[in-house]
Amino acid sequence: MKKIEARNLVKNFGKLQVLKDISLTVDEGEVIAIIGPSGSGKSTLLRCLNKLEEIDRGTIIIDGKTLVQDTGTGVQYANDVEQREIVCRMGMVFQQFNLFPHMTVLQNLTEAPVQVQKRNIDEVTQEAKELLRKVGLIEKQDVYPLKLSGGQQQRVAIARALCMKPDIMLFDEPTSALDPELTSEVLQTMRNLAKEKMTMVVVTHEMTFAKEVANRIIFMADGIIQAEGTPEEVFGNIQNERLKNFLRAIEK
Repeated sequence: MKKIEARNLVKNFGKLQVLKDISLTVDEGEVIAIIGPSGSGKSTLLRCLNKLEEIDRGTIIIDGKTLVQDTGTGVQYANDVEQREIVCRMGMVFQQFNLFPHMTVLQNLTEAPVQVQKRNIDEVTQEAKELLRKVGLIEKQDVYPLKLSGGQQQRVAIARALCMKPDIMLFDEPTSALDPELTSEVLQTMRNLAKEKMTMVVVTHEMTFAKEVANRIIFMADGIIQAEGTPEEVFGNIQNERLKNFLRAIEK
């Protein structure tokens, strides 16, 4: 089953066209790694998928539900109720952790499910504790975010996104703000999610993670998809000059 279908996406910021006719599909349980130089449109693509940014042209279908469709003269989004229902199917983890500093770790996890989804506080609290165990942070449930390391904060952010029970997880360079020694603990949490067949789209500069965990690699540059395929296809026989230059640059 297709979890994400994006067709012919165009996104402009003023006169700058950041996404130029981008199309991709993501199957259930698939892990997609999106790589490419800064400014290539990777993060903008993720933000368009969950409507943090609105597209100018194209169609986005999430889990069989149309978020936005191309009318031929522009785009038409689903109504507000449908939009919220569709967007709630996706959890998002950002470069910055965006945790509420005035709330404990546990409160960070339970706030949205209770306030937004109107779920039972006791039930949500139990689920939140299970998720904290899953990311190895149950002993930090009553701690405030500023008392945690960056890696711990990012693992809390992942648990918080999972607490909304999403079908799809979007990661926007989740390790880019971390010191190298803290990166591995976050990537391990993501590897575990991949083993559980969570559908994931990951914008990343971590090439080892992309090669080992992703089912498919998408290389973006200059607002278009320049190369796409399995890790073996993309890294094993590099035909695209733009990709060659990118990999050469990050290996230095």
